[in-house]
Amino acid sequence: MRARARRTSLSTLLALLAILPLRAAAQEGGGLSTGDGRFRLKGEVKLHFRDSTDSAARIGQMQGVDVFERTVDPGSSFEISTVNLIGEGELTEGLKAKVEIHFIDLYNRNPTSTADEVRVREAWLRFGKRIDGLKAFDGTSLYVQAGKAPRFAKQLTRRLESYGLWGTAVNRFEEIGVEAGGSLGTVFYWRAAAANGNPVFMRDPNSLAGDHGTPERVDLERLAEAPYNSGFPILYDAQATDTHFGGRFQVGGGLGFRVVSGDGKKGLDVLGWAYQRKLADSVAIKGSIYGGDLDTLDGIPPRSLPLDGREKTEAGVNVEARWERFSFFGQYVHQDLAGLVRKGYEIEAGYRFPLNGLFAVGDQPWFNWIQPAVRVSRIDNDFTAPAGFAAPSFAWAWSKFDLGVRFGIVRNVDLTVEYARQDMRTKAAVLHPDELLVTLRAGF
Repeated sequence: MRARARRTSLSTLLALLAILPLRAAAQEGGGLSTGDGRFRLKGEVKLHFRDSTDSAARIGQMQGVDVFERTVDPGSSFEISTVNLIGEGELTEGLKAKVEIHFIDLYNRNPTSTADEVRVREAWLRFGKRIDGLKAFDGTSLYVQAGKAPRFAKQLTRRLESYGLWGTAVNRFEEIGVEAGGSLGTVFYWRAAAANGNPVFMRDPNSLAGDHGTPERVDLERLAEAPYNSGFPILYDAQATDTHFGGRFQVGGGLGFRVVSGDGKKGLDVLGWAYQRKLADSVAIKGSIYGGDLDTLDGIPPRSLPLDGREKTEAGVNVEARWERFSFFGQYVHQDLAGLVRKGYEIEAGYRFPLNGLFAVGDQPWFNWIQPAVRVSRIDNDFTAPAGFAAPSFAWAWSKFDLGVRFGIVRNVDLTVEYARQDMRTKAAVLHPDELLVTLRAGF
């Protein structure tokens, strides 16, 4: 094992300094009082041990030099992936707000070595009442939300720290736009959204996204200096870039139903959803010379993907269920990216066992619960990449199996140990860029 000392960034220092007054405020008052409600300030830190299997696939030559897709950062590392500052609550009756800022954000940066290290992940205002998760509706309701927020089709609660294939490919990052929705009685509900669609780009589905179009990776003489490899990227919706709607205006809608038992311990939620927009010719990606949308999908003829038009559509069904201590989330997705069709599913389940404190330190019980979890995800592509295409992994059939367990150590502190087994079916072989990830998360 090798512990890798990364360059200490200014954002890390700023984040740690910011935690001190935040923690003090939380201890003193538990939040900031507003006129008619309470706006709470919170924080979160994640530390990891990661071990990534070294895998490689030759994809061609550039100026007589063999070029490979290879594991982003093979071997073992200790990492601080993120320090998050979160403010959330009611500003006044009927008006809720949230802002969430990530410092470092190592596992979401793309390209990993050159993207912004400080990013506003969420910033929104909501008028009216929205009930998320497996909670019962109390009657007909209506809400309107504006700002940067998760898609309504996103899985909001993950039982593991990692993401599945579809959790990576769609719905992963927040979008800038407007959303409206509500419940129709106590069972049915609807959603509608208009947003600046996040650009289609590429990333490895493991923890680190890899480097794509960074200065070292586009210069063969500097390739050995690149801090990260390309990984085995799949197509995904990257982080929001700006508030300009030109050429990327997206609309979406969903209908669902939810039934929850009177005691709230059992429930079922089924949501059908769809989104549509037109792909832009190119969208600037911070830190990369490559552009998003059609610029990512296309290549240099005759090494181009078989594109047809510029329509981007995705439709899916989410199923969420709870039965006592058992919880389940499933999703089926069908996506069309300018004629490139792919489809598949993602299933995640967990069971929480109460431990009631295995031992105590002072008056504080330690190890209060344990939750084993399993996730299976698969992407099937109805297109192929021509010989010599820069990223053939776009078109590979792909399965990912995640197995892990989360321990509730004390309140707001948990430890997750998980292992990802991947089957990537290239034209020549099946590769397994597996990864072990151990995460200690502390909130305050």
